[in-house]
Amino acid sequence: MTEPTASITVAVDPTNPGQFFACCGLLELADRLWPGAEGWFAEEGRAFNIYGNGKNQDDLLILVDELLSCKVSTQLELDTVAALEDETTDTEEDTETEGGKKPKSDPVILGSPLSFVLSWWLRQDGSDNLFKTWAANATSQQMFRKWVEPLRALRDEIVGLPSNLLGLPVKIQGSYGFDSLLGRDAFDIGFSLNEHNDLKKLPTRPAVELLGAIGLQSFRPALNERERTVTYATWTARLLPNVARAVASGMIPDLASTVYRCQFVSRGTFKGLDFATPVGQGDTDE
Repeated sequence: MTEPTASITVAVDPTNPGQFFACCGLLELADRLWPGAEGWFAEEGRAFNIYGNGKNQDDLLILVDELLSCKVSTQLELDTVAALEDETTDTEEDTETEGGKKPKSDPVILGSPLSFVLSWWLRQDGSDNLFKTWAANATSQQMFRKWVEPLRALRDEIVGLPSNLLGLPVKIQGSYGFDSLLGRDAFDIGFSLNEHNDLKKLPTRPAVELLGAIGLQSFRPALNERERTVTYATWTARLLPNVARAVASGMIPDLASTVYRCQFVSRGTFKGLDFATPVGQGDTDE
């Protein structure tokens, strides 16, 4: 029996945690739209493949379009609407939600067709973890919406060269912090970007930001907050998402091809992830 070939392939640098999470996000989208989709990294590690029965490279645009069409809201908004409908609770936009979560860090809800909740920047008690890297004056919802229109503007370029999805840049200020290509600090470039407003807009990759935000939710890496490190694993076997999630987080070391570890670094007044270094095969324990 002939082994199925990849339906969709995108170029990736697995040492860039943002691109790794974005590949995981692509697989998450494919699984929700095409049940039974499988994903894997090429043996040489420079490409990520998705197999979907009857799908081809052109269908990558379908995944992107479905992502862009999702309604974006927050749990606080949904709770507020429910309270107003019940007419039993008065809510204010600036009050804290139950458990101490503030609206600015509130989980983000992606509506149909994805029906997905993003909260990877929160600990179980509702406080922010190290992945909460954006400025205090930006809300979690604003951060996700920030890259929707820039990615939509790149649609023609995606059609022309879909395999380069994760490399398409736009100049925009801000980032989730997991794209290591944006990890330049004052020491690296000789001056602080925070002091030069005209230079703050760096070539940011909206596909990495949006897809990475989805991938990081369900493909959780090993986060060591004390050491400020993140550890994740790639795989070369064709895996369904539920198995791939466990491999990525280190729960099934026998299926991991390469384990990577990266560090949170300073980005002026903010922080982000540096490039990752291979640390072995099949072991993400710290």
